Parts: sequence; structure tokens; C-alpha cells
Amino acid sequence: KIAPDLDESNLRDVAEVVMELAIDGIIVGNTTVGRPDNLLSSPDLVKEAGGLSGPPLRDLSTAILSDVYRLTRGKVPLVGCGGVSTGEDAYMKIRSGASLVELYTALIYDGPRAVSRIKGELAEALQRDGFKSVQEAVGA
Repeated sequence: KIAPDLDESNLRDVAEVVMELAIDGIIVGNTTVGRPDNLLSSPDLVKEAGGLSGPPLRDLSTAILSDVYRLTRGKVPLVGCGGVSTGEDAYMKIRSGASLVELYTALIYDGPRAVSRIKGELAEALQRDGFKSVQEAVGA
């Protein structure tokens, strides 16, 4: 599991080790220690130490996921996580290289019904863009 806070050099190093050791997969987009400018929390909360998760992490974690997919040349299964709360979020993770998508914060706020809602929205996005399966959309 890698954080979205790694720079290009560190990502390249991770990808090389993963490829060299034939690691089975990587979870990409764990919590971030950064605090995006668009964070709406009170200033006291923004100063709190620890990892940030949920929607504020979505764009950063998706960009890192795309980088890792490129650096591993699509040869390593990637689990996209970080800010997935809609089917469109899941779809963007898949298009960025995720073979699997992990939910956490959405389950906390929406409960188990989030899974069926996101699954339905994902199916609509795949169909809209002409994909017959998730596998066809990975990294596309």
C-alpha cells in the first residue's frame, strides 16, 4: 500500500522494486498527510496530524494511480483507493489503471448501500463509454 504523497522519483523506485520482485499487486492512494487547499474543515481540524482520507484525496490519489500504472506498464494489478464515493469516482480509478477499487470512507458515511449504488453508477459509466467489462476499461 503506497501513499499518494510520493514524488516521481520515489514512485519510480517503488515500481522498479515491484517489477523486480514480481509483487502480486499494489494498493495505491492510501491516506495523505497533506492538506489540499480546497479542504473545507475548520482551521483547527486542518492542523490535526494524521492521514486524510475521503473525497479530498480523490484527485491526488487518482493521479498517483495513473503514474504507477504507467511506471509498471500495466503489468501489476493495482487497487485504486482514496476518495471513492460514486460510481464515477470508481470509474476514474479504473480508467487510471485500477483492476480493483477499494471503498472505505463511503461505507462509513453511506453504509452498505453505498456498494450497490456505486456498482450501478459504475455499470452506467462503462456502458456510456462502450465498455463491456471493467477489464476492458482498466487503463484505457
